[in-house]
Amino acid sequence: MYDDIAEFKRFYQTKLGQSVADLIRRQLDLFWHAGSPLSLAFLGYAQPFLDPKPPIPLGLMPARRGAASWPNSSSVRNCLVDPLNLPLPDVHVDRLLLVHALEFEHDPGQCLDECWRVLDGAGRLLVIVPNRSGLWAKAERTPFGHGRPYSGRQLRRLLQGHGFIPRQTRRIAFMPPLAGPFFQRFAPAIERIGSRWWPAMGGVLLVEADKMLYAPSGKTSRLQRRETAATPALVGQSRGVLSPKI
Repeated sequence: MYDDIAEFKRFYQTKLGQSVADLIRRQLDLFWHAGSPLSLAFLGYAQPFLDPKPPIPLGLMPARRGAASWPNSSSVRNCLVDPLNLPLPDVHVDRLLLVHALEFEHDPGQCLDECWRVLDGAGRLLVIVPNRSGLWAKAERTPFGHGRPYSGRQLRRLLQGHGFIPRQTRRIAFMPPLAGPFFQRFAPAIERIGSRWWPAMGGVLLVEADKMLYAPSGKTSRLQRRETAATPALVGQSRGVLSPKI
């Protein structure tokens, strides 16, 4: 089970991890830079996909995993958080990215309620999760082989039930989750062919959604801040990794 930040870091240092990171990074360009100026944030683990240049998103990393310094150890813009009780004011963020986050939450609906709360009225959410019908959801040596995978329909329904309007659904990572030189060499061609002929088989599912301006009937819990015993805070670091402090 990928429940320590060091496991994610090790995977994205491999050739296979770098290949899938490149694919995700291309998908993020329009999402981050669709307007200016924007308040940006990510929840989960997104460092391999981001450019540490302005605008720099705020990193919200689940406290149970620990956190790697972002963007670097001398200028930290990330903190350890409870994903079900984010340390941000209401209607504060313009763009919010969830990656290596939702599939690991025991209550994904409550996590999305918090995302709804912190996004502003024109806010946009991008959720990246393992695709249930893809090969990567079965590859346990990658982070996409852990947690709860989703189909496109399942994720869209979940978003609609928690105050979001899904706008775009995309799938990437059609290459098998193998690190051999053959697949690395032909990865771009496999990606093009897969996206055209077998679009449902992409290993990584991305759904972009807009915030619904009014909460659906019965969803008023998202308007209330929940009290928890732990207070999220920036903490000291050791060798570039932040450890949770409760």
